[in-house]
Amino acid sequence: MRHLKRISFLFPLLILTSCIETMELPSTGNGNPTGISEDKDAFIEITPRWAFSELGISSLSDMETTEDGRLYFADPVNHRISVVRPSGKRETGIYESLRQLSFHGSPLSPVSVAVDDRFILYFTNRSDTVYAWFQYLNMAGVEGIVTSFDYRVDGEIVTEDPYIGEFTEGYTRLDHSEVLNTDPALIDSLLSIVPLYASRDQSNREATIDPIDGSVLGNNPVYASLTKSFIAVADESVESRHIAVMDSLNNRLINFKLVPTYLLKLSNGFFIWHFKGVYDNLLASDGTGAGTISEPNSLYSDENGNLLYTQFGDYFGFHKLRTGMYTTAFTFGTDDIMDLGRFKSPMDAVVGDDGAIFVLDSTQNAVLKFSPQGEFQKFVAIREEWIKETDTTWIDNEMILRDTLVQVSYHDLLDAPKALAFYNEVLYVSDNGNQRILRFTRTEAGIEDPNPYD
Repeated sequence: MRHLKRISFLFPLLILTSCIETMELPSTGNGNPTGISEDKDAFIEITPRWAFSELGISSLSDMETTEDGRLYFADPVNHRISVVRPSGKRETGIYESLRQLSFHGSPLSPVSVAVDDRFILYFTNRSDTVYAWFQYLNMAGVEGIVTSFDYRVDGEIVTEDPYIGEFTEGYTRLDHSEVLNTDPALIDSLLSIVPLYASRDQSNREATIDPIDGSVLGNNPVYASLTKSFIAVADESVESRHIAVMDSLNNRLINFKLVPTYLLKLSNGFFIWHFKGVYDNLLASDGTGAGTISEPNSLYSDENGNLLYTQFGDYFGFHKLRTGMYTTAFTFGTDDIMDLGRFKSPMDAVVGDDGAIFVLDSTQNAVLKFSPQGEFQKFVAIREEWIKETDTTWIDNEMILRDTLVQVSYHDLLDAPKALAFYNEVLYVSDNGNQRILRFTRTEAGIEDPNPYD
């Protein structure tokens, strides 16, 4: 695929005793024409390129960035989630437990990964379960599991299970009164990979009360009994404790809520709850209109908790649902991002620092950039070249030298791209066909060579 953009310059030729002098093409000074060095939305590639082998992966189905800049790569072939720093250096230490994902001896092949602000890592493997790894607990260390505290209640001291005392009005915890269970086997089980949301669990079939706010969860035996395939997961917000999950087999987007189970005392003296997931709501279901599900393949939440997803089904390849209301954010016939045929094979979507939306299309071998309002702006992650074409013409008996700059865009930089991530003004693109991660950033310094290796 190739796109052309032309910018023309006209220069008079001075004919003096059969000699021709020509005016030079404008330099890179302040007089440069808009579209060359004044393109405020030009994206250039950052080098070096990251080879999959350098990142400890051989396949990639999804990737995630966190507030501290770490990147998480889901590698289903090696049953692995590889973690790297923004520099590309692989993390070790506690992250080694993610290099061979398994539960009860059975390997797990992650196809999606998400990390929330609590530093809980979630992943799916096309089964009916969402797995989790409590990263912060592993980083801080666990001293023990609280079995009871002393509380002051109406002037008296009572000893109570924290599951009751922490969520009952009128209970005031007394400092340093905790009784701990320090069983190493139990602690290790909570620090390992856990099935956080097991959709067939009894808590999802029957009514389950959230001890924090009293809401009724679960109570959906019909959906709990269905065979499912969870292919994507995204956290909505810390405050809501909701985690969204895409079920591709049933064309449903649902969420579950984090419900406290064990209260842990960390080695740093803080107390942190361990959670399990319990079904809460159906957010979107099968259909062909805006805000419906049809052969979904990705899910992403922005910093406000809005949900973005891509899909291969009929009509609309991209959708955005507003946080809390789960109504569609864009309108067919009004917003470019909802144009029929806009996407051929939309694989993933992310949101940039300024609210811009990036959608990866594997058929077009490019990333399509949209404004926060859904207006198409440009292609990113493509190869661009400027070609100078020179010709002469006569205007009012004066010979004019015509220089035309032609910008040629080639959609051949990517091969079978699969996933996107965004952090600190850098767009990450998984170029699976070439076994590498490419990085792009916007520059206000002008267009430079975006592909220094080509």
